[in-house]
Amino acid sequence: MKGLRRVLTEEQIEQILDKYTVGKVAFTLKGYQAIVPNMTEEETAFVLEQLKLAREAIDYKNMKQISAVFEIYKTKCEQYFNEHGRNWRQMFKDYVNKRNAEKKAQGKKK
Repeated sequence: MKGLRRVLTEEQIEQILDKYTVGKVAFTLKGYQAIVPNMTEEETAFVLEQLKLAREAIDYKNMKQISAVFEIYKTKCEQYFNEHGRNWRQMFKDYVNKRNAEKKAQGKKK
């Protein structure tokens, strides 16, 4: 990365890392925003920072290994929510229940 940073802009490096991890930062951030009600700017910034750290830590070739690295940083994000007055397990459970209800409602409409 140091070598790349000497010849590329940060924007170019972001694009390379994003393609290398097949958009996992944006995808995972969107998931957190769907699960965590009223996510604050501070929480969003923390999650985004952690996901970008995960992306930088990746020096692997396959998605299973990339996902394993992201899992470490996702755990840090979940701990952050718990430490800042939120209950990650409950928020995730509420999200799953909401999605299941939406799917069930869609199935009845067909």
